[in-house]
Amino acid sequence: MLERVERHPWRPAHMHFLVHAPGHETVTTHTFVSGDPYLESDAVFGVKDSLIVPFTRAEGGDTIWRSEFDFVLSRT
Repeated sequence: MLERVERHPWRPAHMHFLVHAPGHETVTTHTFVSGDPYLESDAVFGVKDSLIVPFTRAEGGDTIWRSEFDFVLSRT
């Protein structure tokens, strides 16, 4: 089926988050690594420009990455 619609099964690199605080609505989301080759063709169509962020290597580690993203929670 995927071949017939010229799609692939791959997702761009991403990190999942579940953010909660007392007195606020819980946010479940994910951010995507900027520059990933699959951003424009995500298999589940989950990429939004506002969720694409740069990931950089953290000091002192080859496998440690960091990114910055502001989460905004609504009060309950």
